[in-house]
Amino acid sequence: MRALVLACAALLGCGSTPAPPDKPTPVSELKDNCASSDDCDLVDACCGCNAGGKKIAIRKDAVAAFNASREQRCADQLCAQFISTDPSCNAEAVCGARNRCRVAPHMTH
Repeated sequence: MRALVLACAALLGCGSTPAPPDKPTPVSELKDNCASSDDCDLVDACCGCNAGGKKIAIRKDAVAAFNASREQRCADQLCAQFISTDPSCNAEAVCGARNRCRVAPHMTH
């Protein structure tokens, strides 16, 4: 009987379940809250402006983590080899509506 219990425990892994795999942060959960435009910065989305992509606005203190997660977040994304014409490639980061960082066209004077 004891051998049967030990065999079952070995097969079941002692009742433990494996940890779920880490999932990339969805774009909707980006750290983009702000108090002023100084809190915000532009970062390349999966593909930067020199690779057919665009920029997004997030908090400056979240840029390093966002860039460090790029390989995992963008693993299934292929980037084209052309200069993007997306408006975000010629823009700035501002603190906009509802205190969220956003991409805004450069102000012309």
